[in-house]
Order: sequence, then structure tokens, then C-alpha cells
Amino acid sequence: MSRAARSLLIAVAGLAALIIVSVIAFVLWSRANSQTIIGSVTVAEQDLTGWDRTAAEEFLTELESQQAEATIQIFVNEQSMTVTAAEFGYRINKQELLDLALWQERDGGFVTRWRRWLRGFFDDPVPVEFQPQSSIDQTTVENLLAQLDRQFGIAPIEGNVEFINGQPVATYPSPGWLLDSSNGSERIAGAALGGGGTVQLNTVFVAPRTEIGQIADALAMAHTWISAPVVIHDPAGEADLTFTSQEIADATLLQFDASATPPVTLNVDRRLVTRKLAEISDQVGDPPVDAYYEIDENDQVIIHPSRVGTVLDVAAIGDMLEQLAAGEVRDGTLPFVEGVQPQVTTEDIEDLGIRHLVSSYTTYHPCCAARVTNIQLFADKVNDALVPPGEEFSLNSHVGRRTVADGFVEAGTLVRGELVDTIGGGVSQFATTFYNAVFWGGYKDITHKTHSFYFPRYPEGIEATINWPEVDLVFLNDSSNHVLIRTEYTSTSITVKFFSDNGGRSIVGSWRDGRGRLEVVSEGGPNARLVSARVSGRSNQLEPPETLYRPNPELALDEVDQLQTAEEGWTVRVTRTIQHGEEITEHIRNVRYIPRQEIIEVHPCVMSLLTESGAVAPAEDPEAGQQESSASEEPVVCPGPEDEEPTSLPEGLFEQFPDLVPEETEQAPIEEEGQQAPIGEDEGEQAPIGEDDGEQAPTGGEEQPTPDPEEDTGSDDSGQ
Repeated sequence: MSRAARSLLIAVAGLAALIIVSVIAFVLWSRANSQTIIGSVTVAEQDLTGWDRTAAEEFLTELESQQAEATIQIFVNEQSMTVTAAEFGYRINKQELLDLALWQERDGGFVTRWRRWLRGFFDDPVPVEFQPQSSIDQTTVENLLAQLDRQFGIAPIEGNVEFINGQPVATYPSPGWLLDSSNGSERIAGAALGGGGTVQLNTVFVAPRTEIGQIADALAMAHTWISAPVVIHDPAGEADLTFTSQEIADATLLQFDASATPPVTLNVDRRLVTRKLAEISDQVGDPPVDAYYEIDENDQVIIHPSRVGTVLDVAAIGDMLEQLAAGEVRDGTLPFVEGVQPQVTTEDIEDLGIRHLVSSYTTYHPCCAARVTNIQLFADKVNDALVPPGEEFSLNSHVGRRTVADGFVEAGTLVRGELVDTIGGGVSQFATTFYNAVFWGGYKDITHKTHSFYFPRYPEGIEATINWPEVDLVFLNDSSNHVLIRTEYTSTSITVKFFSDNGGRSIVGSWRDGRGRLEVVSEGGPNARLVSARVSGRSNQLEPPETLYRPNPELALDEVDQLQTAEEGWTVRVTRTIQHGEEITEHIRNVRYIPRQEIIEVHPCVMSLLTESGAVAPAEDPEAGQQESSASEEPVVCPGPEDEEPTSLPEGLFEQFPDLVPEETEQAPIEEEGQQAPIGEDEGEQAPIGEDDGEQAPTGGEEQPTPDPEEDTGSDDSGQ
């Protein structure tokens, strides 16, 4: 390499090193001075070059504070007041100035800024000067003007007429002097932003909009308005409608508008008219009468026709009262509206198609039990229900949940095969009665559920249970007429009646003491639906399960409490036939009654003897056992051998457990007369329900002397 080339290389390397060093120096300098004003920046004649942001902000804050002390002297007529710009929220654009000052000499890319930095070592930067921009809160200025107007101005008084204590009282107009605020806010703002100054404001004369003559005319009209009573006569002479002056004054609604002609408007509160009309409404006119139907004691449907009427024209009477009160003649004639139609016409009632009794059914129960309260309350809620053609009727939806607030009480309910007390229990008696009215009326059964166990007080197979909300009874009115549901009850019976139009055919049934009666009261015409039914004999009989024994510490050692009797189970087939003209339809339903288990409670000490002998006891629930043991105050202690009276089997259980009868005790014979007869001994087929003999065959044996376990309870399956 030649000497010249080597010298050139050294020169290039040195220049590159110099450039690198300068770049590094620029980067370090930029970071060190990132919050420092560079170049030549002046704000309000103050050079800020080299100042950091904090110092510059303190300077601008002080500058703002000094300028805010500028005073403005405001004159209103001959009086004055002094305020400062600070009271108007004076401020300058400090943050904007700081951002602009810090931005100087920092615009452009890296190379541009680096070259500008290098040039600064040889040339002075271009000087830049910023002027602060000030502002105030204009709302504060407007509020001050409003305050000055209230302080130095006198508002004009507008004329008016109003009723006070039943008499017209006039307020006459008078002029005022108000602050002339034209350009006032601009002049005050200019002084505040311009370093202070003087602003002159004046008040000017303001005339009222109303004139004295207008008030005089309005007052005269008001005096005429209440000058005397207004009497509107009945042309028939039955009654007159009189509005006293005081009544008119108390009900007057007065509006004054100086720009209107006339300036006053007088009206009467129409509630006065309504109240006064109520005093004579039963003496004048002939109001329309709605049509309605009545069911007499013989179940005959009587339609009472509607009638058009003549009634007082309330709107016209109000207008007439205002016209008479405003004039000299204060007597008028009552206006009427003739031919007023009733809300319910005879055609409306006739279109319902409620012509006669279609079906009626009655069941019986013992008097005065808690369940009777629920049955009768349930019946009250269903009474007078109206089911349109083509619509379904649900007992649960119509009555709703049975609650204490509605008056329902606790009564027996079948829950998982056992009787417990629930609110509203026992209403299956109503459900069964209702279902039979549906059944014999020939209406479509949408859903219903029979009891799990059979109870002789209900027709076998043709019965129903109900529970809120799962178990419902729903039927469809598949006729072309409305169905009116009526309910009746005594202390020992419940009756459900369906009124509609079945071509004149009526059928009445009942069930009492295990026997039923059915009578076709009227055969009806060719368009009637003929309903007949047959219940088959019992099949698929099942024996009841073994007796279930339960401990009850409240019983004595020799006491036995039978909670539920045993009953076998079986199946019957119910066939309903509906003949409508030439069309015959059969509906077949298999009804299964499950066996009923006998449940007996004994003292816990006796219970231990029975379980050792193989008696069926309830399944143990560990959690329930812990709760019962923790809740019991004292454990049950059974007598031991050392006691005078050792534990022995109660006499009532000798027959079931002969092995446990003490040898020294002779078992008493069981008398035939006192023996309980099983439910449903007669398993023969139930006789068909015909239209001639009028008596429905029983579904079981004779009435049992032993009370039915559901007696005086509500044995609704899985519900009420």
C-alpha cells in the first residue's frame, strides 16, 4: 500500500471515528436534556431557554396568577362594584405553551436533529416567542349579570285574575326597570381578558304585556260567571240539576292570556258535573239493561233480555253549564242520549249457547272435617267458570296454588302411598265429582289421573285425583257452545253441574255409600250426544304387602294405633261410548289400583319384640336417626326383667304374633260381628250403566264398618 493510500485510509477512519463520537455525544445530550427547553424560546418576554419543564410551569403559573388579579369595575346606573378576573375563572393555556416550548428544535428525524445540534456549535438558533392565550368561564359572567338584574332591576307585574276563596281577585299590571344586558357579557369578558377596566351598565323601562282594560274585562266576566246559580231542568219534571254559585266558583278553572281575545278563559272542572249527576242519576233517564242468564232451583236456564236506554249526556251538560254561567240566562234543559246500547245484549247471551243442564254429578262425604273446608273453597273458585268452544279447562290453572292466605287448611294427602297432612289436602273429592260431570257430559278428557288406591266413596274406575302442580285435571270443550260450570255443596255433599247445549239431553248422577245412581232427566233430540259407560270386573288381583310396623314413643306399652288398613290391588277396564247421530266413538281406559299396605304403630319397646319375630319395619335412615336422637330429650327406656311389669305383647297384636303371646294369657276369640270385612269382597263385574234403570251398580262390597283410612282426609295420589 502506498503512502498516499495509507494516509487516505487514516483520514477516513479518523473522520468515521469523529462522526461516531459526535453521534454518541448527541444521543447522551438528548437524553440528558429531554425535559429542557432548547433553542431560543420566549414567553411573555421571558427567555425560557435552558429551563426544565417544572421551572417553566412554575413561571407560567405565577404569570397566570398575576394576570388574574386584574380588576374590573362595573357601574350600574350610579352604583358600582369591583371584581377580579380570577372570580370569572381566569386561566391561560399553560400546558399548550409548555408543549410548544419543549418541541422547539426537536422536530424532524434523527439525522436532521443531529445536524441541527452540530450546527448549534457554530450558529445561534432562530428565536421563537409565544404569547399566552387567556380564557374565562362565560357562565360565571352570565350569573353575575343575572345577580345584578335582581339587585338593581324591578320586574314588571303582569295583570291576572284568579279565584281566591270562591271570589275573583284581580292583580293589575305595573311597569318595571330591568338591566340592559345587551353586550354586557361581552364587555365584562373583554375587560377580564384584557387586564381589567371599567364597564357601564344601565337599567331600562319595561312595560307589562297586559293592560288594565283587559283585567277589568276579565274581572267582569268572572263576576258574571258566579253571579247566580245555574239550574238545568228535567223535561219530565222528575229532578232538577242545580249548581250553586259557590260550587261553580270552587270548580272554576281560569286561564288568563293577554295575547288572546278575550284574554280570560273560564271552564268548569267536569268532576263537579259527574258528582252532581250522581245525585239524580237514579231519578232521571232510563239506563240500558244488560242481558244475563239465570239458573233457577230446577236447573232451568232463563235468559233475561237486554234493553236499550236513555241516559244523561254528561259532556253536553258540562258544555251547557259553561255557556249558562257565562251569560245572563242561567236556566236550561237536561240533554239526553237515546238508544244507548247495553254492554251485554240478548244476542251476546244467546250466542253462548247455554240452553240447559247437560250433566250433573254429586258425591258425599262426612260432615265437618278439615278436608270439607278445602273442598268447598275449591268449589267456590270454580263456580261460574265459562269455557268457550274449542278451549281447554284446567282445574290447577283456574284455581291456582292452594295456600293458607286463600283460606285452605291442612288435610290428609296421599304421598308415596301414605297419608300426610298438606295445605289444601282432600280436594280429590271435588276432582272426582268434576270428572264425572265431564265424563257423563260427553266432553273430551285431555288428562286426568285416578287414585293409586281404591276408596269406596268414589265410583270405581270413574274417578280422579289432583295435586298442585303436577297432577291436573283438564278437559276440552269439544262442542260448539260455551260450557257454564256451576258448583253447589252442603255440609255432606259436593255437586258439579255443566250447562250448555246438548240437544236438550240432561243426565244427573250421584255416588253415595258405595252405590251410584244415574238418571237421564231428558232424552234430548237427534243432535244430542248419547253417553253410556261400562266398568269391567276386577282382574289381576294382587295381595297387599306385609303389615308395616313403626315405633311411636308417645304410645303406651299396651296401645296399638292402626294408621292404614290393608287392601288388595286390581285392574278394571272403563269403556265410555259416545253416540252422536250415526257416529259412535268408544274410549277405553285400564285403571290399575295398587295394593295398600297396612301400617301399625306401637311403642318402641314392643317394636323390638316384633322385629325379632320377623315383622316388617321401616328402613333405617342414618341421617334421620341422628336427627331424631339429637332432637329427643330423653332416650326410651324399656322395662327389664327386674321390673314389676315386664314388657309384653299388646293384646291387639295376639292374632298377628301368636308365638309372642305369654303362656299364662289366654287369647280372646275374635267375634265374627266385630271382624273387618275386606274392601271389595264382591269381585264380580260391575253392571253396565244404562239409561233405563237409573241406578249405577256398586263397584265393591257393602259399606264397611271400619272407617276408610282416607276418611276425613284428602287421599289424592302423590298429592291432595
